[in-house]
Amino acid sequence: MMAGRDLSKELYGTAAPISAGGVGRDLSGDLYGAASNEPSIASRVAALPAGVNSGVFTKLLGLPVDTVANVLDLGKAGIGYTASKLTGTPPPDWTAPSDREQVVGSSDWIAHKLNQVGLGSAINNPNPKDPVSRVLYAGGQVAGQSIVPSPRAAVSLTQNLGNMTKGAISGAIGGAVGEVAPEWAGVASLSPQMATAAGAAAFKRAIRGNEAGRLAMQQRLQDLQNGGVDSPSVGLATGNRTIQGVENLLSQTPGSAGLYDAARARNLAGMQAKASELRDSISPIYGPVEAGSAIQSDIKGLFKNRVSSTYDRLNDRVERAVGADMPVPVDESILRSGQLTTPVPGAEATSSNFLNPRIAKINSDLSRDSGGRPAQVINSPILLPNGQPAGQTVIPAVPAQGVPFSALKELRTKIGKEAASNAIMGTPEQADFKQLYGAMSQDMKNAVALADLRNGTMPASGGSATTALNRANAYYGRAMGRADDLGSLANRNTPEGAYSSVAGSLGAGPTVYERLRGVIAPATRQKVVATVIDEMGTATPGQQNATGDAWSPKTFLTNYNKLDANSRKALFTRIPGGAGMADNLADIAKTAEMLGDSSKVWANPSGTAPALTARGTVYALTAGAFFQPVIAASTATGLGLANQASQRLLLNPKFVHWLAKAPTVRPEEAQAYTQRLIANAKLTNDKQFQQDVQDYLNSVGEGLK
Repeated sequence: MMAGRDLSKELYGTAAPISAGGVGRDLSGDLYGAASNEPSIASRVAALPAGVNSGVFTKLLGLPVDTVANVLDLGKAGIGYTASKLTGTPPPDWTAPSDREQVVGSSDWIAHKLNQVGLGSAINNPNPKDPVSRVLYAGGQVAGQSIVPSPRAAVSLTQNLGNMTKGAISGAIGGAVGEVAPEWAGVASLSPQMATAAGAAAFKRAIRGNEAGRLAMQQRLQDLQNGGVDSPSVGLATGNRTIQGVENLLSQTPGSAGLYDAARARNLAGMQAKASELRDSISPIYGPVEAGSAIQSDIKGLFKNRVSSTYDRLNDRVERAVGADMPVPVDESILRSGQLTTPVPGAEATSSNFLNPRIAKINSDLSRDSGGRPAQVINSPILLPNGQPAGQTVIPAVPAQGVPFSALKELRTKIGKEAASNAIMGTPEQADFKQLYGAMSQDMKNAVALADLRNGTMPASGGSATTALNRANAYYGRAMGRADDLGSLANRNTPEGAYSSVAGSLGAGPTVYERLRGVIAPATRQKVVATVIDEMGTATPGQQNATGDAWSPKTFLTNYNKLDANSRKALFTRIPGGAGMADNLADIAKTAEMLGDSSKVWANPSGTAPALTARGTVYALTAGAFFQPVIAASTATGLGLANQASQRLLLNPKFVHWLAKAPTVRPEEAQAYTQRLIANAKLTNDKQFQQDVQDYLNSVGEGLK
């Protein structure tokens, strides 16, 4: 670019150059004669709409063509500058800026045509030599150029009026500064926007802090939303302790208390809805009765059936390894059943009351089935004087030959089921059957060892039959241990008692629940967890309403923290999507914690503050109306201001989210900002400012490609 070249013509066309006498000065006064007397107020005011007309009907309409012409002129200027440097001669004529009055559609061409048809008075400054008129004309021009005419931008009339107002202020300031310091006109024209942005930034910083505070506020808003609070107050959203205290005071002030009560009710409803949504996503069926009934049903039915089925399959493997028809001794079973049914020597009659007749019958029948016979003593029918038989005949016992292995396996299974029967659970009879079951297990173990020896495998080395039996016995032992652990739950008098026992154990740790979890069905697990969540936020009796459905975040947080950390983890294990559900529950607890922390600031634990505040207010309004009208008026005004501050700021979701937003320009406003920036650049004599504006707009254009 050639030294000394006037950038105002290269960038903005061949319109009359800006003179040192003032920004936007119209030289028509110099061309058409000296100025007359000082213009009237009406004449000066007319400069503003003339400037608006000029901005709209020439500058704005000609902006597209001007933009293309600017790019072409800049390109030609660059070529001319390069050619001049290389050849040492003046640039070629064709590289000179185009005469914009000859460029169809440009702003200068439109202005020229309007002047030709006699409409120049509508767009020209009526008092070009008057500084006040020039300032108003400049403001009007920038205002006119700030309109966004495209319907696709979806800019409302109100927004366009706002853009025009901002443009008028910006142009007027630039024009006024340009009258005394033209080189500063461009920067001055941007001062309203800079002041507005700086003021907004300072205001935001005072409430939520710097950028780190803004990011923290955004995270708090997200946390609150995750917990069900979509419209938090400013204090709750920012965590600003001072504002939280002010909100707590206002919540006790007549005229504002209702607003905060409603906001609190919305927060609680949102949190309760979030907890209910989580509960229902786990199980639509919940409640102590429903969960307890399912627990007892699964322990007594599902669990035992599953144990029986699995145990039968494991024993079938043992039977195949030994051989179903292989005769096996049952000495241990006969011996133990005999011991359990033998009276205590010396107290035979009394001890017979404690003998189990079913075990005695099993002893007799098992001896007969095994081919053996116990020793018998036959007394002589002749009695001596002392009443004793005259003699006895002893029939020796016949050793048992054994029973088929399949029969022993089936008998032991039946004895095991009897030992686990709900009918005798916890009675001495159950203990007898367990002992008999152990004896039969020993007989099976002996038979398995013989089978492995017969097959040439040492039992100690893990023969096939021994291994199969060990697996079956280990499984059954664990199952019976689990049954014993859960027996108290199964035998609770009420389903609510069974559920309460499980829920109450979660505070100490997950042991009871983990044992139960492996026994009950997935649907039952989900009913239990859903019930725990449902009860977590139920308000305490002192906070409860008449219908009993009041929900309390404080109670929710308390119950959440009562749960052992491992218990919270165990509850969601083996539940589809359990990890995410656990996070959702933690989100609600975190929101409850934030609500609690906020309400504690400047709190009045005794609860007397609302009553004292209300009484003081009534006194100031009533007594003051008669004796101190100023106090009454001040009190009423203060209450009104507090109400408006609460509605429009502290409890206004739009204001809250505005505080958390980074400075941005809405897409529908971007065009207005660009047009205003170009208009401001046209007002100044600062060629560097004009070049900077052009470079900035070029860079923005490249970034959008």
